[in-house]
Amino acid sequence: CRQLSEFLSVDFCGVQTKDGITDKDSLYDMIEQGLWDRVAPFHDLAQGAGSDVFSDRSAAEASTTADGRGMDQPRMVLSQSGAAVPNRTGWPLVEAAMLVACAGITRFCLDTMNAQFDAAFQTLLDGHFHRPEHLEYSIQQADDQLRLGSLSVTGYFSPNERHKRIEDHFEELRSKLL
Repeated sequence: CRQLSEFLSVDFCGVQTKDGITDKDSLYDMIEQGLWDRVAPFHDLAQGAGSDVFSDRSAAEASTTADGRGMDQPRMVLSQSGAAVPNRTGWPLVEAAMLVACAGITRFCLDTMNAQFDAAFQTLLDGHFHRPEHLEYSIQQADDQLRLGSLSVTGYFSPNERHKRIEDHFEELRSKLL
């Protein structure tokens, strides 16, 4: 079981995409611009806080006062030197951490699903096309055969993406067999 705080950075899963490991931009792209504007000043603080950000008693108390107020706490406060700095306690920090963690969970789920479908499609290709006579199939014939075999896996990919994967598989098969 994972803790919510594990999803506060891109280091949360190590699921590899086609281009490499998930990067910060792919996590930030999961957050709408308006929400990202609310998160940005607190992002580094939220990451550094770890699971304390969700269990810190002062943050919990500050975000739920008896009169129902608390979520209207200032996002920025003045430091002793008079500079505007992010409010390090209370609702703004918890809100930022929740937004980033939710984006992290979503990115983790999407990357995991993509990796599973990639592996399943490759398994289909390996199972259906592994002998020299299979190289006589056209890309469309191979695609039709795969679609009959597993619509749930092949339906995840666009026709162009399926065709590209089939072509790549046939090239690899040619190099192994011929």
